[in-house]
Amino acid sequence: MTETAHAVSYVRSSEVYSADGSKIVGLETSGGRTSKGAEANPGFFSGFLTDPRIAASGLLAVADVAATRYYQPTLKSSLDPVVTGNGDRLRFESFSGCCGVYARLDILTDGLDGGEVGQGTTNVDVNPPLRIALSRIHANDPLYLRVGPVNPLESWRAPLCGLGLQGAGL
Repeated sequence: MTETAHAVSYVRSSEVYSADGSKIVGLETSGGRTSKGAEANPGFFSGFLTDPRIAASGLLAVADVAATRYYQPTLKSSLDPVVTGNGDRLRFESFSGCCGVYARLDILTDGLDGGEVGQGTTNVDVNPPLRIALSRIHANDPLYLRVGPVNPLESWRAPLCGLGLQGAGL
């Protein structure tokens, strides 16, 4: 299978932080497509999650598949999942580094409370500190999710297999 490089550029690292008694998950995005066309760092959603623990666990599972290469060590550049805003859902997807395993988490409108879901596809940054913070989310924690940044600060080139590019709409 052929590998193609896809430039990944995030405004800042994704993080979980607290404000006004709620935890906020800020997922940074990179190089995606929306209904308006290509965007450097598109935004898809800003609002609360109705079941924070399940959403956090599901996102970790999808990110774990992206971070795994089943037949050889994983490169840092292939650790991030893809998010798709579909208007009625947020879909987080990933292929393992070897493209042998696929994972998907759909958060439907019943699982989202607040803003409208945008349309498009892009990578999201799921870094080690974010993984630790997501693993500490409890069922009763009010959890606000923001998907999307403004200006790129950090970038690298990510090798993607043909299936990854096709699945991401790139």
